[in-house]
Amino acid sequence: MNIVEKDEMSVIGITVARDWQGLIRDMPVKWEEFKSRLTEINQRKTDIMMDISLEKLEHTYTQCICVEVEQDAEAPEGLEKMVISSASYLHHKHEGSLVSIAQTFGEMYQYGKEHELALEEMKIDIGYTIQGTETSHDLYIKINGIA
Repeated sequence: MNIVEKDEMSVIGITVARDWQGLIRDMPVKWEEFKSRLTEINQRKTDIMMDISLEKLEHTYTQCICVEVEQDAEAPEGLEKMVISSASYLHHKHEGSLVSIAQTFGEMYQYGKEHELALEEMKIDIGYTIQGTETSHDLYIKINGIA
C-alpha cells in the first residue's frame, strides 16, 4: 500500500443514493444500465469504468458508476458529469475476484488505522470492463487533511 496524489478528473456516470439494502439491490441494475450507455459518452479517456463511493451520510450511501472523460466532455441526457478534486489517497492494487474487493478495502482501512492516516469514506475502485473479465482493480481511499 502506498500514498499517491491523484490529479483532478472529470467523470460522467450514474449516481445512486440509497441505504445499504437499497444499494445492494439497485447497484447491479444501474451497472447494466451504465454499461449499455457507455458508447453514448463522447470524449472518454478510456473504457475502463469505476465505482466511486462519494459519501455516507447517516444511513445513505452515495455511489457513482462512471468513466473518466476529457474536461470539456458533455454528459448525455440522464447521465451526470462531476469533477473529482485532486487529493491524496491510500492506493492498493487488488488482485482477484470482485467479491473480495470489500475485504481489500477493509484491509486498507486497517492499514490506515495502524499508520495513523485519517481515511475518509470516499473510495475509488477503477478496473471494471464491459466484459467483466478484469483480474485487477486499482483501489483508492481519500486521506483527510493531506492536500
